[in-house]
Amino acid sequence: MKSDVFISGGGPVGLMLAIGLANQGKTVTLAERFLPELSYSSDLNKVKNSFDGRVLALSKGSQTCLQDLEIWSQLEPFTTPIEHIHVSQKGYLGITTLHADEVDVDALGFSVQSSYLGKVLWDIASQKENIRLLAPAQLHSFVESKNHVDIKVKEQDDSITKIKAQLIVGADGTQSKVREILGLEIKEKSYDAYGVLAKIETEQHPQGWAYERFTSEGPVALLPMQGHAHKAVLVCSDQQVEKIKSLDDAEYLELFASKMGERLGRFVKVSPRIVYPLKETYVPQMTKGRAILMGNASHTQHPVAAQGLNLGIRDIEVFIEFVNEMDDLGNIDMLQNYADSRESDHQKVMGMTDSLIQIFQHHSPVVGHFRGIGLMAMQAMPSVKRRFSKFAMRGSRT
Repeated sequence: MKSDVFISGGGPVGLMLAIGLANQGKTVTLAERFLPELSYSSDLNKVKNSFDGRVLALSKGSQTCLQDLEIWSQLEPFTTPIEHIHVSQKGYLGITTLHADEVDVDALGFSVQSSYLGKVLWDIASQKENIRLLAPAQLHSFVESKNHVDIKVKEQDDSITKIKAQLIVGADGTQSKVREILGLEIKEKSYDAYGVLAKIETEQHPQGWAYERFTSEGPVALLPMQGHAHKAVLVCSDQQVEKIKSLDDAEYLELFASKMGERLGRFVKVSPRIVYPLKETYVPQMTKGRAILMGNASHTQHPVAAQGLNLGIRDIEVFIEFVNEMDDLGNIDMLQNYADSRESDHQKVMGMTDSLIQIFQHHSPVVGHFRGIGLMAMQAMPSVKRRFSKFAMRGSRT
């Protein structure tokens, strides 16, 4: 097989990149380890592929990119707009509210269930004549020559498919096989904490409101979904996680309510929970030869600022611009220039995310009062709020 690009990994970033390149007339072969469940599943605990039941937050900037990639029109019916964000801290004064109309947009972002996003992306990619999807299949090995990369992919029956491509992209997650073969260093920072995800229903309709509240044990958040449902995030320490995992539904709702406070009436129903460790990972050298890393293969963040997938989508957006007029998509100088252009955005997002965790989990009452002053100050200064909202929506590409 011959392709302009080979992509290892059929998660959101891999599929969006494949669709974007195909729209430019490029030929793409994509290999994904798991055969996707091509259905609109609402089961939060389906974790058999890259598109489980988790709910994702797409920024306004990501929506614009998905429109450019001709994806949004099919995805929009499954999204819920986030028009308002309420930020507070438990035990101290001070709140900040962000509103879409303050920055002249219809929504600050959108929530979408991962499984719905997966169904839309796989459907679009499957209909592209210049995208070849191999699933279930996974990268076995690759060897680079002067003008191309020779790639071997292991299929479900253990047969080997050989592919010749100008460029290989690792969009295969934190445990990237592409990164492993390249021998690139990955830096990890553990937060000694876990994220607990659930779907929670409230008495009242969210009306486009998202809530984030910081506590000394970690942040909690509510993200609006369709109807009265919300994505609920609770961050806990590694010392607390086993106890929280053992709670029944009523006990968990009581714990969540004690941290979040009363929002939209009572919390009336909760789904089974997903629990996963929180850490930041970063690969300082995201390109080597005719290979490049994207998405979680290059960087992962703490979910406190909901920037992980959005940062990956901005990677795609910029990469599509870089290769638009290129005959050789594996041109080493071009790949390095692209990597250099993304460094600032990566560092700003990681710095902001890490700073939020350090500031809001500091136990000192003095720091707590200063946090409250900061929240109130932001609330009182519209220009600062607008700047923060625009960064959250577009990163460094404001």
